[in-house]
Amino acid sequence: MVPNIGHAGGGGSGAVVGHTPASAFVTTGGRHKALPPLLRRRSSTATVFLASSASSSLADDSFYRGARDQSSQYKQQQRKRLRIARPDEPNLFDIPPNLHPTYQTVPILLRAGIIVASALLVGRSGISQIFLASSSLRTLLSQLSQTLLSRRWFSLGVLRKSLSFLLRTALLSTISNLAIQEAVYPPSRVTTKYLAERGELPSSLSRYAVVRPTAVSVPTIESGVGDGAVSLSTASSWNEEDVALPTIGVHSIQYTKRTTTNNKDSIDQKYDRIFLHHGFGASSLSWLPVLPSLVERLGTNAKGRSAVGVAHDAPGFGFTDRPNADVEEGLEQYGAVNNVGIALALLQKESQPSESNFGGESAGNKNSEEKDGGGDEKAKSLAIFGHSMGSKAALLMALHCASQPNLLLKPNLVVLVAPALEGVALPSRPSSKWGSGQVSPKSSWIRRAARRVWIAWRKVFLDYPFRYGLRRLVNGTKDFWRKGLTLAWGDPQRLSDSDALRFQWPSIGDGWEEGLINFTRSRLFSSPSDSASMDDGQLLREVANLKDTKVVIVYGSKDAVVRIEGPVAETLRVDYPNVKLVRMEGLGHDPFEEDVDGFLTVLDEALQ
Repeated sequence: MVPNIGHAGGGGSGAVVGHTPASAFVTTGGRHKALPPLLRRRSSTATVFLASSASSSLADDSFYRGARDQSSQYKQQQRKRLRIARPDEPNLFDIPPNLHPTYQTVPILLRAGIIVASALLVGRSGISQIFLASSSLRTLLSQLSQTLLSRRWFSLGVLRKSLSFLLRTALLSTISNLAIQEAVYPPSRVTTKYLAERGELPSSLSRYAVVRPTAVSVPTIESGVGDGAVSLSTASSWNEEDVALPTIGVHSIQYTKRTTTNNKDSIDQKYDRIFLHHGFGASSLSWLPVLPSLVERLGTNAKGRSAVGVAHDAPGFGFTDRPNADVEEGLEQYGAVNNVGIALALLQKESQPSESNFGGESAGNKNSEEKDGGGDEKAKSLAIFGHSMGSKAALLMALHCASQPNLLLKPNLVVLVAPALEGVALPSRPSSKWGSGQVSPKSSWIRRAARRVWIAWRKVFLDYPFRYGLRRLVNGTKDFWRKGLTLAWGDPQRLSDSDALRFQWPSIGDGWEEGLINFTRSRLFSSPSDSASMDDGQLLREVANLKDTKVVIVYGSKDAVVRIEGPVAETLRVDYPNVKLVRMEGLGHDPFEEDVDGFLTVLDEALQ
């Protein structure tokens, strides 16, 4: 049985290599030890050499260190070669067999032992009262025979004690089984760095990089003078320009357009960069089926310019690192504004193709105002996609890029798929009455101490129970994601195993439950608190009014998560005349996953 990986951290290859004894290369005691495959073709030479000069060679540790290094490299190469993409999803891998996305089954003998032990513990006071109340076995048999002859199976007292014994035994054995399963057979939890170092990221398009989020402006409304008109202004977000922004490890998928592609049937408008924001409970992998086709059809094929498509995991989801939400301004790192900052940092990093996609901070991320493309003064055309919850991030990104010409990114296209926008498809939330719970370092020591007490109480009585419940719900069965996604798909028959696997992959990530809790807290404490805040409907209107920016909304007619069909669609047509509305018949909340070809077709028609 494979033990749980746990918090693997930067565990390297994870294989037990580098401890090959000297006898692995020589003939000892009449038995031939197995040689590493890389060295088999040299076995005879190595054996003769070691036999003739054993004393000098065995003392030379560098010889074995080199052999160990070669063996380690070979095993890493073999592990990567053995990863075969799924037949229905060419860029998606299965979860490695040494990792367990669900709880492992407790062995049957151990479960039987738990039941027996529970019965013995309960029976210390129960069994003797139920079955040994008589002075002797003969008296007990006599009472049983009399009961049977009188057609009375049990007296009420015996029946009540029997049921009590069975219920207490079942309760104790269940609790013991769950505790042992949680301690010994839990689902795997590994860091993204661990997967990256082993070459086991979920997709062939996966990347992992440490970036510093770009400082992003957030829109507010200033009341006009006299007639009450409103105008758009910007206010710095939590990550001020003069503050050292915290770095974060980000998982993303990236695809670069092939230069030899024939694009006769694609649209005329081309885009240099395509960025995609995922929805709630998902990750960048939800865009995996459609990302290559989008880049091939929408990306520019101009000489010397390669189109790139990028989608990343928002903080709190997927395999992106989980920031500490209990530090000052920590919850803001899970918000849409910081999510946009990460997106812009990734686009800047992508402009340096020679930079490694794993580890380290790119020099291009240190200054958000550096020119993209190595001195190219021409602004790059940008297409931004947002799905469900990610639609707000897409709008914020478009508005920020339009207001910051120095970024050299022109948001020419914004596509919102099943947008979960408050004040549009969802009701507006009331103002938060509780605040974010953040306390300034300048606050009194009493408030800081009270906050520490509150954090400790919240973690013990709220966070830990909720995390355990989430883990049991999501990782308890293999079919959780398939059953859940049938509610989001317009036609459950279209749901494939690869669809469920894309959502299941992130559930093995270290801190998965904590990230979801922190994101939820950030949403609860981020609602507008004053009249100057701009809701999602006003944000959509500002982006739709941008010059040279086309906004398209795509939705499924059978979307049961965000209902746009009917009154909401009619309101969008009336209140947002600059927005192109596209309806996909028979599809649900994820039309770009349910019908990739159909999504690309309707998008082409909308952009012609």
